[in-house]
Amino acid sequence: MGGNDVIVRVAGAAGDGVQSAGQIIAKTFSRMGLHCSTYNYYQDIIRGGESWYQIRASGNPVRSQGDGLDILIALNRDGVERHTNPDINEGGAAPLSANGVAIYDEKISISRSQNCGCAPVPLSELAQKYSRNPLVRNTVAIGAAIASLQIPFDTLAGVIRENFSSKGEVAEQNVNAARAGYDYFLKNYKPIDVSLKTSERKKYLIQGGEAVGFGMVAGGLKFYVAYPMTPASSALHFLASHSRKYGVAIKVPEDEISAINMAIGANYAGARAATGSSGGGFSLMVEAVGMAGEMEIPLVVYESQRAGPSTGLPTKTEQGDLNLVFGAGQGDFLKIILAPRNVKECFTLSREAMNLAEYYQTPVFIVNDLYLAEKYETVDDFELGSFSIDHGKRAQDGEEDYKRYLDTPDGISPRAIPGQPGLMHNEDSDEHNEYGDVVSDAVTNPDDRVKMVNKRMRKFKTYIENMPPTPTYRLSDAEYAVILWGSTAGVVEEAIDILREKGHRVGAIEINRVFPLNPDIGDLIKGRKKLIFVENNYSGQFERLFRSEFLVETFSVRKYDGEPFYPGALANSIEEIMKG
Repeated sequence: MGGNDVIVRVAGAAGDGVQSAGQIIAKTFSRMGLHCSTYNYYQDIIRGGESWYQIRASGNPVRSQGDGLDILIALNRDGVERHTNPDINEGGAAPLSANGVAIYDEKISISRSQNCGCAPVPLSELAQKYSRNPLVRNTVAIGAAIASLQIPFDTLAGVIRENFSSKGEVAEQNVNAARAGYDYFLKNYKPIDVSLKTSERKKYLIQGGEAVGFGMVAGGLKFYVAYPMTPASSALHFLASHSRKYGVAIKVPEDEISAINMAIGANYAGARAATGSSGGGFSLMVEAVGMAGEMEIPLVVYESQRAGPSTGLPTKTEQGDLNLVFGAGQGDFLKIILAPRNVKECFTLSREAMNLAEYYQTPVFIVNDLYLAEKYETVDDFELGSFSIDHGKRAQDGEEDYKRYLDTPDGISPRAIPGQPGLMHNEDSDEHNEYGDVVSDAVTNPDDRVKMVNKRMRKFKTYIENMPPTPTYRLSDAEYAVILWGSTAGVVEEAIDILREKGHRVGAIEINRVFPLNPDIGDLIKGRKKLIFVENNYSGQFERLFRSEFLVETFSVRKYDGEPFYPGALANSIEEIMKG
């Protein structure tokens, strides 16, 4: 604690309003121009159980939920005792530091001496002065927490009014309750030792799943169809709540099989469409992925991972679906797998996916995980004007002797939209010739089969030639390279910063285009003493894919308890491998 970085955690049970309270705090930080990152820890239960929400804020960029804990808002007794107890491990989350402060209702009796600063506040008593709603005590606690940071109250008041803008007098009731908590803390306790460098420039605060949906819209999305499944549902919720504003049709069908086939049908008809699900729901979509590959119809699929197999841990994170996505659809055809590294990239890669699918006429997958899908991060700008929609090769009306699957040098054939004059052709899920006519009814023509497979696979070379450089972090002078894919980028970068301060020359290769892999990686790994893979799964699914491509010796740091990596612990694990 101290300096220009603070970590706040709101703890309680499901139904206590933990997440809502945490988001109000995060919005307050973003309105002050602070960089912010959140993490949501919850169970698969509507009420009860253990839940907490962590917010990290700083005047400098933050890339993970961070180590440590400075301010605890505990909404029940378990929250106080669990998050101040150094013997309890929450998947790597640290307990409250000795210099931190625990804010809780003074009615809660603590069973043991706490190794931290306790700040009991009459939360319920103060809340009842303004509302009979018991959750208003959370607002009182938020006010106390903001006071402990010496943040101007007006900033919090503005966020509260915005949050309750549709509920009339409820907004002012909560503002008054927050003020009561704010004043009570300042009267009875000392602020903590932290000095946040704020800015007048407010930042956008957006969730990973929301950024996926927003990115699709910016990429020309007109139809999104999905059956709800955590953690992919946040994109669906965002798109549904903004559908009229953005002109996007939303459909919730009876199951995931219907969802993907409707998305394929809409794309075939010329509307940019996408679908999304998590591992269990995506498993039902796999057959249709192959159909899109065979018929060369654009398709964007958002696949947000959670811990499996089967229902697994529905509210926990894991990078365990890569094998599933990589193997989706039998046979050989180009599929493109994108893995955003952060919330900003959830936007940019989802936007790009809409172009890639139509340009290459193939399935494109946006793969993130619960950790990234449900975390909020601050973003300075989305650079909406820097993107243009590319429909790829389109056939011209009245084109003579139209061949839907024309064998071209780059593997991409001119595409016709149903209804274009003079472009009548056949399309189905069987193998076909250049005209789209089935080649395996009475007699199979092996020459046509080879010709079409070669044409489709030629897209690999075309795509690879147009890939941007692979991102890296502090790699130029690195003796050791940490290799990651997707959402672990932020925590890996912070771990590398820790190791650099110790004098270790280590950097990162950050894979956000998982398949096909960029050949430039071969040059990036040359001369490194060790290649260390960081993955949130048991078997090292990406590491296996990487080894098969580049035939190198690798070392691993893996975590599969349902929780994300934390910078300090990850730095220690990487250091052990470097020294071993």
